[in-house]
Amino acid sequence: MAEGETVDIPQERQAEILALEAKLKATHFEVLGLAPGATSEEVRSAFHALSRKFHPDRFHGRQLGSFKGKIDAVFKRLIEANNVLTDAEKRQKYLDENPGLRGSAGGAGAPSAAPAVKTADEEARDAERRARFARHPYLARASRTQEHITKAKAHIAKHEYSHAFSLLNIAAQMDPQNAEVKALLNDVRKKNDSQRSETDLKRAEELVSQGNDDLALQALRAAVNANASNHEAAYKAALILERKGADVREITGYAQKAVDAAPGRVEYRVLLGRLLDAAGMKALAKKHFEEALRLGPDHPDVKKHVKKRWPF
Repeated sequence: MAEGETVDIPQERQAEILALEAKLKATHFEVLGLAPGATSEEVRSAFHALSRKFHPDRFHGRQLGSFKGKIDAVFKRLIEANNVLTDAEKRQKYLDENPGLRGSAGGAGAPSAAPAVKTADEEARDAERRARFARHPYLARASRTQEHITKAKAHIAKHEYSHAFSLLNIAAQMDPQNAEVKALLNDVRKKNDSQRSETDLKRAEELVSQGNDDLALQALRAAVNANASNHEAAYKAALILERKGADVREITGYAQKAVDAAPGRVEYRVLLGRLLDAAGMKALAKKHFEEALRLGPDHPDVKKHVKKRWPF
């Protein structure tokens, strides 16, 4: 607590909040005060017990000072631990990544204790409590975020990256600090851009075969903009621009993109060398011609454009 700060929370509860805050980076089991391998039911019980004490609503209207951020962080961490350990798929992945946390609970050959029988009133209270928690903004947002992640993963499995990208963007707006969303969004963005780029390249090839260079060039430019590593699109764009007598700087720019993305392609080196030679940049042109000759001395483009004009 900051010096001179007034906080309307009992000292005992302050100590409990600080103790939990110190465990934010601990295992999911430790955060909930459980032994490794605790069952899903034990996890739910621990979460509900801790939520009754540390739910942000319990401190509504109080003067909290720096403890407001601590309470929010603690409750969010409790939600995370509960969500992972009570979801079969997430729990399995977590335990696979941390095998030392399996414990003996639920393990092969472990004796299973008979579940305690609850009265009808206890069941009703549990159901009401679960419904109340589910309506809370923290849990509701976490639930909606998880729904979007699950749907996005289904689209990713089908290579439907644009749909996955849209869902993950919404999830990122709901929970900007969600590490899983950030990682998935970054990966899907790259895959979506690459997929779009390949689609534009194929469309350009069809347009070229139909004799429509103008629309083909638009598609090739879009392909390169979507994915700068699409060397084939950059190379074909340079060839069309050269045929159309476009500005040499634009042609050279696309030829350079092709070389940067695939420096081992002989035809890209020859094209860039020709363009640089025509622009009067002889030394730089010679560098690319020499590399083309080294890469493919018998390549048709080398024989046609390099060996005849540049007898090294």
